[in-house]
Amino acid sequence: MAVYLLVAGLHRRISEIIKRVDVLLPPPSLKILEFFEKELKSFRNFVERLDSKSRERMSASLQGIFYTIKAYIYEDGLIFANMNSIVDGERYEDVSRGIHSLVEQLKKVEKEYYTLQEDDQKEVVSSSSSRAVSKTKMVGLCDLRRLLKDDLIHPWRGDSIFNSIFGMAGIGKTTLAREIFEDFDIIEWFECRVWVTAGFEWRPGRERTSEEITEDILAQVDPEAHKMVMGRSEEEKGEALKESLKGKLYLIVLDDVWNQSVGEYLESSFPDDRNGSHVVLTTRLKYVGRNVSGMSFIDMRLLNKEESWDLLRLKVFVGVSCPPRLVDTGKKIAEKCDGLPLTIVTIADLLSKVPESLWIEVATKRKHKLFVEAYDQISQVLNPSYEILRDDIKNNFLYMGVFPLKYEIPKSRLINLWIAEEFVEHTFVDYTLEFNAAIGLMHLALCSLIMVYQKNISGFLNSFYPFIKTCGIHSTWWHFCQTKARETNLFHVLDCYNENDIEEAIEGHTRLSIHNNVLFALKHVYNSIEEICASTARSLLCFGPYCQYMVPVCFGLKFLRRLDALNIRFYDFPLEVLKLVKLRYLALTCNRNLPSSISNLRKLQYLIVHPHLSIKPCRALFNLPMEIWDMKRLKHLQVTGYDLPNLGETSLQELITLSDVTAGSCTVLNRVPNLTKLGIKIELAPDVADPLCCFDHIYHLTKLESLKCVIVNPEFKLGVVSPVSSFPCLPFSLNKLSLSGMGYPWEEMSKIASLPNLEVLKLRFNAFRGPEWEVEDNGFPNLQALLIEDIDLVKLKWAHGSFKSLTALRIKHCYKLKELHLGNLPKITEVEIVDCNPLTEWYVKNNALKYNVEHLLVRSSWKL
Repeated sequence: MAVYLLVAGLHRRISEIIKRVDVLLPPPSLKILEFFEKELKSFRNFVERLDSKSRERMSASLQGIFYTIKAYIYEDGLIFANMNSIVDGERYEDVSRGIHSLVEQLKKVEKEYYTLQEDDQKEVVSSSSSRAVSKTKMVGLCDLRRLLKDDLIHPWRGDSIFNSIFGMAGIGKTTLAREIFEDFDIIEWFECRVWVTAGFEWRPGRERTSEEITEDILAQVDPEAHKMVMGRSEEEKGEALKESLKGKLYLIVLDDVWNQSVGEYLESSFPDDRNGSHVVLTTRLKYVGRNVSGMSFIDMRLLNKEESWDLLRLKVFVGVSCPPRLVDTGKKIAEKCDGLPLTIVTIADLLSKVPESLWIEVATKRKHKLFVEAYDQISQVLNPSYEILRDDIKNNFLYMGVFPLKYEIPKSRLINLWIAEEFVEHTFVDYTLEFNAAIGLMHLALCSLIMVYQKNISGFLNSFYPFIKTCGIHSTWWHFCQTKARETNLFHVLDCYNENDIEEAIEGHTRLSIHNNVLFALKHVYNSIEEICASTARSLLCFGPYCQYMVPVCFGLKFLRRLDALNIRFYDFPLEVLKLVKLRYLALTCNRNLPSSISNLRKLQYLIVHPHLSIKPCRALFNLPMEIWDMKRLKHLQVTGYDLPNLGETSLQELITLSDVTAGSCTVLNRVPNLTKLGIKIELAPDVADPLCCFDHIYHLTKLESLKCVIVNPEFKLGVVSPVSSFPCLPFSLNKLSLSGMGYPWEEMSKIASLPNLEVLKLRFNAFRGPEWEVEDNGFPNLQALLIEDIDLVKLKWAHGSFKSLTALRIKHCYKLKELHLGNLPKITEVEIVDCNPLTEWYVKNNALKYNVEHLLVRSSWKL
């Protein structure tokens, strides 16, 4: 009998009760439940370790446990899920006796097993050895294995469920599915199990069809029915499959699915008996099956350091232990595989063929030929993921290889470079290039081609759409991108000095990415770039580690259109740049005013100037020259700490992004009427009466979508609200607002609450002050995500009809917040509470299920 599923299900139910209501429970009730949870977990692990022979010998005892637990679950009406029965003193005695009685039976079963061991030690040892070998099929990922297994055999859920295991190539999707498919409890539980490999051929425009998939499944479910329908129509075959599956408890695994129409196939091909049957997909494409009702997603993770070493060790030293002298070196090699099982297995195979004396070289050399050979082999597995991309975003993906290995790429920087490189097409003609680029980036994430390091608030807990803030690519994909780029002359990376082949390596390339900026200081490298690439180079990207001391940059590339030198410090603005009149993108680090001749760069669209971080001027602001108004093609201007000059009357009609400017720049905002994104940094000064008057100039920006305003040195007096003026009116076009350090009273929030298109609101460091925020009726009609961080709130409540579109709520470091109510939030699905008052944490944990919160994270840094 499938004892495991009942024990696992009961254990999960008890764990949920303890997590949700631990504060409500009196100490005796809490103690008995914690004892029960611990014993159930121990017995679950015990049953999971049993091999088939041991289960057969102990079938009578296990069957007794099965019916006992079943009685607890069904006949007693889920007494452990009934909170009143646990809190009630009289009922507690009955529950306690029942728990101890059940635990005693569990202990007897375990004792019986160990008695059998003593009676037949040789047989048990042999069985254990056999079991140990079978368990080495999958190393690590025990959390995901248990998550999927418990989901498949959940005894309290009878509806038909679809599961999608997704992740990048080689991450172990098929291995996980196969491990579950061949699990003892799964075999016992499901009446019918089917494994079908769909493969890369089953995708739009290829030979393999859904009809063939149906035939493969039917051949395993009912061979006789399969013979009878051969040669008939697809509809008849589908009906035969439904009839064969009807009434059966089945598990069907569709491995390696690529076809987006799988959703229609799943919903039309299987009977809806709602009896706990499951269909499991493995796919590299998260959007496969996204519209299927009841689909749950398991996002595969990379192996950690310990799991990586375990897998490498087991693959290299089959059946024997690793010599102690190789352990430390082996761990370093495993770590270089960056947690991808396919890389680890490939390296292990190559490593087993080389002498031990080479291990140290493999572990320490940055680009050892063993890893290069492994990456070349793996590229054949990766290639289908690249080939399935639309042609218009293939170069976008390959371009991510211009960044250094394991580089955390800000989304805004990547999108700006894509557009400047003219990689982005107007696929969605009614939207901006920036929007199209963002959609392309999200598509890469859904195809498991990139790794999302940080999400913005709109997707901080979202389980499907990756709302990306920073991202990167795995080392295997980094090698793939660089190899493909060399084949197509898309770009060339310089990261080390090789005197013999540098000229041949860079010849003819239009894009150069420098991963070691010190190379410019080598005369041979500098001269080679300036001479060989003088007429071909269009992009020079200096992505090496930040240089505090200036190194020479090749400004003699007269046809250069894109120059990113943010990681190189310039003491003065490099006047040589002004000769590069074809520049469209310029990014550098400099603590000086820009020269008036900057206007010579008339084709410039992106101008990004950062200050050197260790230097902060004493109240002195940088000034942009008046000639900045002559740069008519500017689209993106990010100049930290600079003031836009209030001279002349010309405007910048194409400017859509203005970031990190001072409050003084706001007086000329009427001359940039098409702004969609504005960022302001304000530094308070004693002689400025009302630094927030800058807001008075924002209302007329009718196309503004994103506004961020930060006071970098806020000063608050106890009980006094800082602003002199009231909060201004903001443009109705605004959909994202981020405020920090203003100190407005909560009464002023009504002007924000009335914004009809506002979707994201971030309030940080006392942007508003006061103990109570009460949201008025129908406030924030379209707000979807709310972040409150470092605010002195004590009580937060909202009236009926407000926040009616809110799906994501994030509250951080609000230590005084004691009252928070999730009621009247019809669409709330995601809540995160970090380092807040324990009362708030308790309330959210105890009401999350009541208000249908699907994704809940409560975390306290002071708790273990």
